[in-house]
Amino acid sequence: MMDLIIREAQPEDAERILQYVQSLINEPEVNLLLSPGEFALTREQEQNLLSEFASSDNSVYFLAERAAKIVGTLICQGGRRRAIRHTAGLSMSVAKEWRNQGIGSLLLSRALEWAKHTGIVSRIELDVFARNEPAIHLYQKFGFVTEGCRRNAIYRDGRYHDDLLMAFLL
Repeated sequence: MMDLIIREAQPEDAERILQYVQSLINEPEVNLLLSPGEFALTREQEQNLLSEFASSDNSVYFLAERAAKIVGTLICQGGRRRAIRHTAGLSMSVAKEWRNQGIGSLLLSRALEWAKHTGIVSRIELDVFARNEPAIHLYQKFGFVTEGCRRNAIYRDGRYHDDLLMAFLL
């Protein structure tokens, strides 16, 4: 994907990120915990969040862009307490029209590379809808292992869904 750029998000990206997240939330049957109407961060709050990521030594917020349009995001948020600073929670999304084109793989590669270079992060963990087979396959391809299943953990679209806990050890 020649014209794809993966870079760390900056506070000035806040407005575009808010629009991107809003478009994901409104997608029918989306595999997100947020429902329409639940996402209400202001631009200032998002800018503050992005500033915190930029100054953190164990957290990162990546954007995937094509032609200056956000097509994916990946967040690794490191633990704040000493006992869990080595653990980063990962969440990732790719815009519907860009899925299954390798963007998730590129984001995940970049995140694992980043984690290795932190000198801090040695465990990356995530939750994924059990129905989200493409994402599970991607995580397994990169070496993530399923550590558990939370049955009926999510209520979305009028029904309960299982949630898998997966982790990668560096």
